[in-house]
Amino acid sequence: MKKSILFSGTAIAVMVLAVVLSAFAPGAGKGDQDGGKAISEDVMTILNNSCAKCHSQGGSGAALANLNLTKWGTYDSAKQIKKATAICRTVQSGKMPPKSFINKNPQAALTEAQKALICSWAQ
Repeated sequence: MKKSILFSGTAIAVMVLAVVLSAFAPGAGKGDQDGGKAISEDVMTILNNSCAKCHSQGGSGAALANLNLTKWGTYDSAKQIKKATAICRTVQSGKMPPKSFINKNPQAALTEAQKALICSWAQ
């Protein structure tokens, strides 16, 4: 009985994780086919490392209010373009990731090359 419950719980957890990850996968949902901004794999790697902790499900309220990467695929093309432009602008200005986050997570600091890649994608 315990094995059956454990197996069922594990199976449900795996399915939920698969759904969440598929929504956050490169090119998930709307994107280039409708003029939007599908997130390329290289940009997604950067965003996962430097942004997703706050800007995806489980992140802080203020961060999610500005950008929720988990919902990227649900944004219409105009919203994706607007958000992509804002991402470029905020990483270039040094506002994101915030210094307080980088102090705790030094691996999240963006290099100039990463910023350039994000902005190239955003254009």
